[in-house]
Amino acid sequence: MTDPVIVVGVTPGQPDIVIRHAAKLARKLNGRLVCAFVDTGQMSMFEGADGTLMAMPLDPDIVEEPTPFPDSLRDKLATICSDKQVTVEFRRPLGEPAIALAELAEHEQAYMIMVGTRRPGLRSGIAEFFGGSVAAHLSHRQPRPVIVIPLTPTAHGELPWDETD
Repeated sequence: MTDPVIVVGVTPGQPDIVIRHAAKLARKLNGRLVCAFVDTGQMSMFEGADGTLMAMPLDPDIVEEPTPFPDSLRDKLATICSDKQVTVEFRRPLGEPAIALAELAEHEQAYMIMVGTRRPGLRSGIAEFFGGSVAAHLSHRQPRPVIVIPLTPTAHGELPWDETD
């Protein structure tokens, strides 16, 4: 039997709490983490026999190579996982985040997927309104458990989406 795998969605600037919770759980399960930073500007077309991924930009007027996993993010995540004594790997899937994370989890035969809630703010709220919540898409469209880590939990009282008069 192989060690349990946890796929965790990561982004630059994301609070450390997401990776810390993922690393803590992976350690308790004696598993490993696969950190995924999704390139939303590219769409995977197919994978060659040698493992080469053929990608295409979502905007045909922009011709760019898929961006690599950011070194600063990789270093930060590796340090946190090393401190927690957890094995970590890094992936750069392409496309819509929920679909890319679900496909990666299937490929890795992951035990679960972990993501953070959206960042607070108007820009994130608008993006979620039009694109939907990654956590919601994952929890309804794939079979693995999804753990959602709150990035800005609120105390008792109003919730972030409540309107104030």
